[in-house]
Amino acid sequence: MINYKKLTAAMAAGIIAIFTITGCAMPWQKAADDSSSNVSTVSAGNLSQSGENALSLEFDSEDLDSSYNESECTKINFSGSGATVSGSGVTVENGNITITSAGSYIISGTLTDGSIKVNCSEKGTVRLILNGASISSSSTAPVVVEEAKKVLVTLADGTTNTITDKTRQSVDDEDFSSAVYSKADLVFNGSGTLNVNAGYRNGIKSTDDLKVVSGTFNITSNEDGIIGKDFLGIKDGKFTIKSGSDGMKSTYDTDTSKGNIVITGGEFDITASNDGIHCNEDILISGGNLTISSGDDGVHADDNLQVDGGTIDIKKCCEGLEGVQITLNDGDISIVASDDGINAADGSSSSGMGMGGFGGGQNGGFGGGQASSSDSSVLLTINGGNIFVNAGGDGLDSNGNIVMNGGNVTVIGPTSDGDTALDFDGAFTINGGVLMAFGSSGMLETPTSAQNGCCIVTTLGTVSANSEFSLMDSSGNVIMSYTPTKNYASVIVYSSDIKNGSTYTVTAGSTTQSITVNSNVTTNGVSGGFGGGQNGGFGGGQRGGQPGGSAPDGNGSFGDGQQGGNQQGGNQQGGKQQGGMPGGNSGNGRSNSASSSTVNQV
Repeated sequence: MINYKKLTAAMAAGIIAIFTITGCAMPWQKAADDSSSNVSTVSAGNLSQSGENALSLEFDSEDLDSSYNESECTKINFSGSGATVSGSGVTVENGNITITSAGSYIISGTLTDGSIKVNCSEKGTVRLILNGASISSSSTAPVVVEEAKKVLVTLADGTTNTITDKTRQSVDDEDFSSAVYSKADLVFNGSGTLNVNAGYRNGIKSTDDLKVVSGTFNITSNEDGIIGKDFLGIKDGKFTIKSGSDGMKSTYDTDTSKGNIVITGGEFDITASNDGIHCNEDILISGGNLTISSGDDGVHADDNLQVDGGTIDIKKCCEGLEGVQITLNDGDISIVASDDGINAADGSSSSGMGMGGFGGGQNGGFGGGQASSSDSSVLLTINGGNIFVNAGGDGLDSNGNIVMNGGNVTVIGPTSDGDTALDFDGAFTINGGVLMAFGSSGMLETPTSAQNGCCIVTTLGTVSANSEFSLMDSSGNVIMSYTPTKNYASVIVYSSDIKNGSTYTVTAGSTTQSITVNSNVTTNGVSGGFGGGQNGGFGGGQRGGQPGGSAPDGNGSFGDGQQGGNQQGGNQQGGKQQGGMPGGNSGNGRSNSASSSTVNQV
C-alpha cells in the first residue's frame, strides 16, 4: 500500500506562517507567471531535518487579489441553454462556451444544460469571476480547462454559484471526470460561495496544482470531493464535503516532489466513505479546523504526515492518522477510531504480535506472541500538542519506533485483549510530555525507556467505565487524573512530576495501590503481567506469590508475581505456570527496561 521514499524524520518544527516577496520555488512548485513575478510564500513547516525538502504553499500576487475592474472584463451572461457575450475571447455554440484568450471574464446567469471550456494557448492567466452563476451539464463536465497557463477562479463577494454535473454515462474515464475539471494549475479566491453537485464522479479536480486562497465550498460527490493531482494547497476557506470516496486527495505517486498536500488554515467539515484526506506522498497541516467522519482513515499519507498546528477532530474512522513517519509538533488532535487511533506503518510489516498461548495460572497473563520485525523507516514522533485517542484497536501503533518528546497524550484504548493502548515493534522512548494510556491488559506493551521523569505501568482487575483514575504523591497532591468512558484493566502514565524513589497512590475505581518508583519505567500489577510484541513479555504471576510463567526462547523482562506484597521475578527460561498452558513464543525479544515496584494493597 505504501512505498516509503524518504528516511528523514521531522523533529520539533513549530508553526511558521510568513509572507515574503521573493519566495524560492521548490521542485514541485510552478514558477510564477511572467506577468506576475511577485510570489507570496506561506512557509508551513519542514518535512526533513535539513530543510532541503521543506513543503511550502506559494501563491502569485494575483492569486491573493480578488478585486477586479468590471470595465476591463469580458461579460458572459447565461440564459437557459444559451449565453450573451460582451467583449472578446469567447465563442458560443449550442450552449457550450469556449474561452480562447487570456484575460478576465465575469460569468453570471443560469445555463441549464451546457458547459464553459477554457482552451487558451497564450501565456497569461485566464480569470473566471463567478458572479451568481449556475451551470449544469448532462453530457460533460460543466467547467473544463483543456489548456491554459493557469486558471484563477474568483468567487465574487456576496454571490452564490452552483455547478451541477448531472448523472451521465461513462463516455470518458478520467478526462472531464469532475464537475470542475482542469488540466492546468487551478486557483480559487474570493469571498463568495461555490456549490458543487457532482452526480457523475468527482467534485473539483486539477491534474496539475490546485490551490485555494479563500471562499466557501459546499461539495457533494459520488466519488472524491477535491483532487489536486500534483499538489493540493489550502490557505483558508470554508469547506463542507460529502463524498462517496475520499474527501480531499493528491494522487501523483511517481515523483516524490509531487502528490503533496499542505493545509495552513480553513474550516473543514468532511464526511467521506473512504479517507477524509488522502495523499500519495506527504501531508503537512499547520493550521485550520478540521472535522472529519470517514469510513476508512481520517488523514492518510503514503509517506510523511506532519501536524504543526490547528485542530483536527476525527469523530468517526477506521484509523485516525496514518503514515510511514508521523510527526506531531503542535495542535489539538482528537480521534475516535474503530481500529487504531494513530498508525505509523509502511504497509509491509505485520503489526503488533502473533497470538501466543495462554500463560495460564490462577491469574497468570498471556505469553508473548511470535514477534514481528521492526521497520526502522517507520516512526511516530510526538513533540507537542494535545492529543486524545479513543480506539477500538491499538491506541498508538507503530511498526517501528515511537518517540515522545513532549505534548499531552491521552489514550483510551481497547477493551479486548487482542489489542493494546500502546503497540510498537521497535522501541518506545519517552523524553518529555504527559502520557496517560488506558486499555486492556492481555497484550500489554510498556514503554522501553523514560527520561526527565518516570513512567508507571499498573495492571488491574477490570475497572468499570466512568471510574476515575488518579495518581497522588505522598503529600496527597494529585499528579494526574482522568475518567475513561470505557472499561480498563491497565494504565500507563508518565510525567516529569513522577520521581524515582518516591511513593505514589494509584486509585482506579474501588482499587487503591501504593507504589514506590524504583526505575524510570516501573511496573506493578494486581494480576500477572503480559507478553510484549517484539520484546519477550512479562510472565504472568499468580496471586499469593507464585513465580511468573515462562516465555520460551525469549530474553524479555521478568514476570511479575506478588508474594507478601513484594514482586518476585518469574523464570524466563524454565517452567510453566501452574494450572495453565505455556506462553507463546516471544521470539528472541530484547530485555524490557521496566522493573517491578514495591506494591502495597490498601
